[in-house]
Amino acid sequence: MSKLIVTGAAGFIAPHIIEEALNLNWTVIAVDRIEVEEKINHPNLTYLKIDVNNLTDTHLNGVDYIAHLAFITNIPYCIQNPIETTDENINTSVKLLALATKNKVKKFVYPSTASLYGHNKIPWVENMNIEPIEPYSWHKHSVEKLCKMWNTRYNLKTSVLRLYQVYGENQRKDTALAAFIRAKKTGKPITLTETTAQSTFRTGRRDFIYVKDVAKAFISTMLSEKTGNGEMINIGTGIMTTMEDIAKTIGGKVEFIPKRNFEVEAHQADMTLCNQLLDWKPTIKVLEWLAEFVKK
Repeated sequence: MSKLIVTGAAGFIAPHIIEEALNLNWTVIAVDRIEVEEKINHPNLTYLKIDVNNLTDTHLNGVDYIAHLAFITNIPYCIQNPIETTDENINTSVKLLALATKNKVKKFVYPSTASLYGHNKIPWVENMNIEPIEPYSWHKHSVEKLCKMWNTRYNLKTSVLRLYQVYGENQRKDTALAAFIRAKKTGKPITLTETTAQSTFRTGRRDFIYVKDVAKAFISTMLSEKTGNGEMINIGTGIMTTMEDIAKTIGGKVEFIPKRNFEVEAHQADMTLCNQLLDWKPTIKVLEWLAEFVKK
């Protein structure tokens, strides 16, 4: 039986990874400094309310895998608070990498972001030059480099998953999709603002990936014998959908705002490397999921 630590357990993606691991009868330790509101009741699951910086050797005893999702992820907030978020995002990750190495963790899996590809030509390939255009992407890329260095220098098996536009049940309230759904349910028009985390301009094209598919990709990465060499892997679908099509499918009244300086026109994943390394493929299409979700 494998043992997994998931940090950022109160977030959007982590609970789905926990659920996938429990389905495999793994032992899971769910870590977050804030209380997890909707806890999963399972004998193999322990919730630990603690800051990642305060984890010790005792907590990592017998741990096989770490999925490190504890991170400040709101792009506008990172832009407005670069010093605080740089310290939080990067230093916490360094401490956990060192602790994982000391305790001989089998594999450390870290979620990065497709937003760091910046204005590169689509589809985006992992070996492209990286162009972080705001602090959040810079934080993510910095921890990517740390994961690679920890692999080559300290022999810790690491893998980085560059996630595209993740959506699904219990997604963050500051995303455009969540705003669209609120507009549908309340019947009131939603004006997207400068603090909305996802792209908010009408023609923006994004590669949307379902959160449960992302969770399965994490597990596949942990189990694959082809990963753990500090590689970066695109986790998307390779299919683009416009924000306008998203809004039309949901059906609410939405007032779009102009494209912001940190946004790019289109995101699209090249899935070649992913297909080579992982026994995994996305199964859910965003417009089909949304059409069913808004009926509930």
